[in-house]
Amino acid sequence: MLVNALFLFLMFRCGADILSPGEKGTAVVALYVAVALGLTAIKIATSGTTRGDMAIGLAVCWLTIVNLLWVPAGATPQLYFSVTVLLPIIFLLFLSRCEPSIFVGLRKRTLIFGTPVLCGLLLIFIFREGEPEADLLTKFGGNAGAGEGEQSYHVVAQTIAKFSILLINQWIGLPIIALVLLAALNVRSALLGFLLAFLIKKYSTFNLRAFLVTLAVSVVAIAVVLSNPELVDAFLQRILYRDRVFFEQDTSNLMSGRDEIWRYYGHMLENSSLLELLFGRGAIWLYGSFPYLAHNDLLNLMICYGLAGTTAVLYAWYVILSRLHPDYRMPCAALFLVLFSTNGVVFHQSNLLFLLFMAGKAQQKELSGIPGDEVIKRRGLLHADDPDAAIQSDTR
Repeated sequence: MLVNALFLFLMFRCGADILSPGEKGTAVVALYVAVALGLTAIKIATSGTTRGDMAIGLAVCWLTIVNLLWVPAGATPQLYFSVTVLLPIIFLLFLSRCEPSIFVGLRKRTLIFGTPVLCGLLLIFIFREGEPEADLLTKFGGNAGAGEGEQSYHVVAQTIAKFSILLINQWIGLPIIALVLLAALNVRSALLGFLLAFLIKKYSTFNLRAFLVTLAVSVVAIAVVLSNPELVDAFLQRILYRDRVFFEQDTSNLMSGRDEIWRYYGHMLENSSLLELLFGRGAIWLYGSFPYLAHNDLLNLMICYGLAGTTAVLYAWYVILSRLHPDYRMPCAALFLVLFSTNGVVFHQSNLLFLLFMAGKAQQKELSGIPGDEVIKRRGLLHADDPDAAIQSDTR
């Protein structure tokens, strides 16, 4: 029952991100929050939680209260922003303690039923966004470099990148298709992150056959691209300069203006008061004169939540990533770190897809260095899972 509920919830999130990557609407957001909190509450009520998870959850909730009281902005946009950042942390933190069989079943259902659903959603997105007679690059990429619809493509690209990690162990054509889609969407951070995850997962134990197949497909793809000079020019124009027409096409544009944005946020931190450094200024792009995120989660978090909040959020994500299944931990962590540095992953709701790669509480005994990880149980059940401890208790 829980497996089916989690599967439907993740598919609902993917559908919302792909079909409506911008504003979701009040009803959709309310449904999403209610279901996420409901599933979290059901898990805690049925199988308990740990003191460590409770402490992290309370610290994260405290960030929302501090932002609402401290930041000089409207309460509604600040609350919406906090839900965007903090709800996935709460959801993943507590759901990661489910039985391993839950996640095995969830991955199986997602591969069998979720993959065709996602492909159908992407086809709808492609034909709805692109002009009927546009070429492939134009149909996928639009004018993202000029800022038109750029956020839409970032959201869709992150959803594809995270979902596709599940496909790496399957037929090699599936992750290659994912790489082609990410290249066509022209979100280079998601493309780089998934490519790194793919290489880590596929060649952590060297497989000559897989390597040769990948090499052959890559050679054919490169040959096809190079055989068409117009396609090469269009590809370079999009990938390097992102179709910019109002900037001079030189190497200063290769970072898509991130260097200037980072410099602006760096100056803001330098000019912050002690309280602002500790507790942040909230989502300044929602109420200030500078409407751009930092495209770097460390800067985003420091501005929004200050040093205290940044420490809490980063530690929560460390715990979440450490609970991933060993087969997926390094690829997911690589994708997360690339997006964390170059685009912004903490602020994307598609983080819920990391639930697909959890190991379950049976493997949590392998973890170390995470304080308060003992499960909270009733005293009468304290030794139920530890016969040796029960015997020692009876002999006292």
